Amino acid sequence: MTLKEIKKVQTLEDLENLGIGKVEYEISHRGGSLGFRAKDLAKALDIEEYYLPNRFGAACNYLGGGVRGFIFPSNYADEITSKKKRALLNAIAEACVRVYERLENESGLNDEGDDDNPGWEARATREARRQGIRSAYWEIKDMIRTW
Repeated sequence: MTLKEIKKVQTLEDLENLGIGKVEYEISHRGGSLGFRAKDLAKALDIEEYYLPNRFGAACNYLGGGVRGFIFPSNYADEITSKKKRALLNAIAEACVRVYERLENESGLNDEGDDDNPGWEARATREARRQGIRSAYWEIKDMIRTW
């Protein structure tokens, strides 16, 4: 598996063809996740499993009211110091983000609808993502600034 191959990934089949392992995913109107088991990815990249989250890939949080938030890539421990392995992990996570969004689109979650069904949730999700809203909860630093 090369960086070039990973950057070409656009579909679920492309991800599976990387030979890392089974892609596990759950995508719904309330968010979800997509990625590989840590043990499979660790074996494929010859790194320690405990440097990775249990599932490595992408996830989407739920903001409430039918609105999904940011699709975010997984992270890994700073102890992985090899530039090549970090580049591969970053590329895999970004590929998972692309595939997650594609599956959302294919399932109709991002359809904006028509006059009979305006698709408010899809419109609100698109706008939340455009604005970079990552969470429905205030972070402490945001609360301190507003008090």
